[in-house]
Amino acid sequence: MKKLLDEMIHKSLLENRFVGVNAAVYQNYECIYENSFGMANQEKNQPMQRDSIFRIYSMTKPVTAVAVMQLVEQGKLCPDFPVSWYLPEFGNLKVYDPQTKKARIPRTELRVQHLLNMTSGMPYANNMNPTQKDVSAFYYEMEKRRDSENPVDLAEYCRKIAEIPLEFDPGTHWDYGISADVLGGIVQAVSGMDYRDYLFKNIFNPLGMTDTDFYVPAEKLDRFTEAYMHDQLTEVYVADGKNRIVPDHGCHLGLNDYKTLPAFISGGAGLCSTIPDYAKFATALANGGVSKDGVRIISERALSYIRTPQIGGESFRKDQDWDSLRGYDYGCLVRVLTDKTTAGTLANLGEFGWDGWTGTYFCVDPIEKLVIFFWVQLACAGTTPEAKLMRNIVYGNLK
Repeated sequence: MKKLLDEMIHKSLLENRFVGVNAAVYQNYECIYENSFGMANQEKNQPMQRDSIFRIYSMTKPVTAVAVMQLVEQGKLCPDFPVSWYLPEFGNLKVYDPQTKKARIPRTELRVQHLLNMTSGMPYANNMNPTQKDVSAFYYEMEKRRDSENPVDLAEYCRKIAEIPLEFDPGTHWDYGISADVLGGIVQAVSGMDYRDYLFKNIFNPLGMTDTDFYVPAEKLDRFTEAYMHDQLTEVYVADGKNRIVPDHGCHLGLNDYKTLPAFISGGAGLCSTIPDYAKFATALANGGVSKDGVRIISERALSYIRTPQIGGESFRKDQDWDSLRGYDYGCLVRVLTDKTTAGTLANLGEFGWDGWTGTYFCVDPIEKLVIFFWVQLACAGTTPEAKLMRNIVYGNLK
């Protein structure tokens, strides 16, 4: 397996697909493969290391799903209850009506479950409908205020999002968006703790995760990977037409530069981590919610709830056309494998996980007690073809 994985990943760097890669495989808590390739920062000639720190963006979401389900286990929260019971500002929600082109009262009440499975009608910023445009305007405001004396924090974020009409009645469609950020606000309100503090007390500290946070402290910045983008995402003209990768210094999704603790603690995209550190969380998910050291962070039943397909195949396919989700359904902030042939994978049915916007991918198989990581830092990378290749190499060579 090692030879096949090394050759495939080396080839991707020779083809200038990425600047650097970290990859690893864990089974039964043990690391059975890991390697680092290329550069963490090519401008500084800084090689990739096993403990290089990555922006993991939407790999934050599975952490938020576990935080929510911990409160469900304690009877402090119920997925079927209205969001407004926990965040009263959502009691006066509106939804855009495409027929009248006006906002109206939703026909279905927004519930916590709609946030968990992305059927809330709360999209990410874009310009394809009025809701996306309103979210874009708010994120622009967040960016302007980010370094001011009055930045947007999580509580204000939820209040402002509640003022934006939904793009559809809750539960009627699936659209990937900002639901996990609102869930972070719910955890904060229900627990009475700052959301970051809640995660440290209930997930990160119990698991011994010392390199996972919403920023990178000064003493760890020498391990922080550079973010990159393909040059066609810039206005740079490339005369020879060759693919080039350039640093990406933009700030996305209302986040800051990761060098200081942000006011906005994003439960959907805010975390940074390393593979060995996130593996403490992911291997717990692969082993029924229990860490290698015997610490339980979530019950088997609650974990089963997270990885239960919830949307329905045909409905899900109509609402999204992502190549990375072919053969998958959606659970609670994770994809769940339901059709191996459509996905083109050797993985077991029920394999689940997610990826981050800059190409941090992980998958969890509770049958094999297996976790696979393929991490890069490249804008818009998501689940890369190499991550899919790695997944099949691993499954095809498991003992």
